[in-house]
Amino acid sequence: MTGDRPRDEAPRATAPGGLGDLTPTVQAYLMAAHHLEAAGQSVTPGALADRLGASPSSVTEGVRKLAATGLARHRPYAPVELTDAGRSFAVAMVRRHRILETFLARCLDYPWDEVHAEADALEHVVSDRFVDALDGFLDHPRRDPHGDPIPTRDGHLDHLPDIPLDRVPEGGAGVVTRVSDRDNSVLRHLAEIGLRPDSPVEVVSRQIELGIITVALHGRAIPVGTPVAAAVRVRVPSGDDSADDADDGAGGDVRTSSPG
Repeated sequence: MTGDRPRDEAPRATAPGGLGDLTPTVQAYLMAAHHLEAAGQSVTPGALADRLGASPSSVTEGVRKLAATGLARHRPYAPVELTDAGRSFAVAMVRRHRILETFLARCLDYPWDEVHAEADALEHVVSDRFVDALDGFLDHPRRDPHGDPIPTRDGHLDHLPDIPLDRVPEGGAGVVTRVSDRDNSVLRHLAEIGLRPDSPVEVVSRQIELGIITVALHGRAIPVGTPVAAAVRVRVPSGDDSADDADDGAGGDVRTSSPG
């Protein structure tokens, strides 16, 4: 017995003790990997590079650091896999980010297309104690301004059985659960037409060849481009054939700038 560690087992001796021990870069990589996992995508270095807007070489180095600190496992030509510790830190970062977004929107009247970038800057410098205090001050919100579920302090994340609006069949109806915050112009457009979380919506017609879906919203028929509709997720009655596209809501604030 040589005592050598199996090749796919991440080292543990240098694993950090808390979020405060992680650099902003490591926090960013954890969140990016977590959001890819939540979206059912393979966490490859290429996918991370695309999400982070980083070069392949810097992502390779970032993944190496994750593995060296026991937060991920990675073998050549294989996807990156977060360890239990890495996933726990990632969920804690998601919680931190979404609580900050909620505070900015509720208490400081930030528009919902601006909260992400601001929370992204703040999340790397606030303490766990501050986030817990903010959570209590906000009366423990369950969703952020975009409708994404906020993990609890112990890491529980609500499951959202929803599907993209562009998958709802003609005549189908439901309630908006959340919207993607990847594109600020889309968020501004959704705000203008009133398509927000908790809004009841019905698909009146689908002109896919034209890239348009017409929805009934607040008593009006509104044409919506399919890329915009794809950014909106809807809870539909059980039994809908397209409900197999539902996910757990963990990747809602899916954009990351460093990421955040």
